[in-house]
Amino acid sequence: MRISELAERVGVPTSTVRYYERVGLLAAPARTPSGYRAYDDAAAARLLFVTRARHMGLTCEQITTLLPVWEGSNCGAARLGVTRLVEEKQAEIALRIAELEAFARELDRVRSTLEDEPVPDHCRADLSCCVPEAAGPVTVELSAVGLSAVGLSVVGLSAPRGTPRAGAPAGRTC
Repeated sequence: MRISELAERVGVPTSTVRYYERVGLLAAPARTPSGYRAYDDAAAARLLFVTRARHMGLTCEQITTLLPVWEGSNCGAARLGVTRLVEEKQAEIALRIAELEAFARELDRVRSTLEDEPVPDHCRADLSCCVPEAAGPVTVELSAVGLSAVGLSVVGLSAPRGTPRAGAPAGRTC
């Protein structure tokens, strides 16, 4: 089958198929004499596996570790691997939720400070009248999910640019 047929069968754009080939999640297919990509049912099954794993939030690296285990037919081993990775993803999500809840509490405190203090005629030199200083890093400990203290730096009203977030989507990079 051609790339458009494969993409339609699995429900992804053709650009996704090409991308997965480029990053090594799909093998380069055979070519027809006229140069078109020619995919078989095994490629469709592999693309479906990759697509479903990505929809669960697994990274390309995580999927790369699962593919040799699965190899198109080893459902039991792949299932164990997927279960482990889903549990890790759930722990990341729980951590992110805790971070966001702590951040929301800090924002509530900042908002209360702004609402409770009268507006001065002129901005103060330290700008605390319009942009109060946040308390500092908010640390969340989630021993229930097996994660230890993770810091979320809160400066002003947002985390610093470039601060990694637990569970941040991988985007289009592997």
